[in-house]
Amino acid sequence: MPRIDYLDESDIPANARELLRLAEAAGSPDPRVLKILFKSPIGVAWYRYWLASSNDGQLPKDLKELCRVKIAFDHECGYCGTVRSAAAKAVGLTEQKIQEVWDFEASDMFSDREKLALRFADHIKHDIAKADNDDFYAELKQHFSDAEIVELGLWCAENVGAGSFVRTLNLISWEDACRLNPETAKHAAAPGRR
Repeated sequence: MPRIDYLDESDIPANARELLRLAEAAGSPDPRVLKILFKSPIGVAWYRYWLASSNDGQLPKDLKELCRVKIAFDHECGYCGTVRSAAAKAVGLTEQKIQEVWDFEASDMFSDREKLALRFADHIKHDIAKADNDDFYAELKQHFSDAEIVELGLWCAENVGAGSFVRTLNLISWEDACRLNPETAKHAAAPGRR
């Protein structure tokens, strides 16, 4: 049960109704979280920012989705860990590849560029000092333009921060997420996992 009640349909602000329809079509974020966030005008503004971060820019949607899910799995957010982007699926991102983020470094499903993006997400989530490093940035610049690095950094930071808050709302527990997706449960329980 969420820790903050959902907005009643009749209480959804007029300017937010179209945004909810967009979320339903996109698959991510799930409209349930928006029915909480839209209790504040800042929640509506945040979603507009999230839409731009998700849909605009130079990075491919599947790469962004991999990083978002990596972060969600790492902070065991049941809600974020079960949501999937329709746009990323439309360009070929499969659930099998999503589940490979658990051990992305050893996986042969990812390109060097994808592994580096996932490593950046991991550093932003777990050990910022590893990202705050000239050698790491030199490696990033071998695979990403400066604009792409900015986009990747902001996308990862957004998902660490907002995803952490969404976890506290308790929309879907981590245990429920693992029941919904047995592959997630299997990887989450693997020995040596963080």
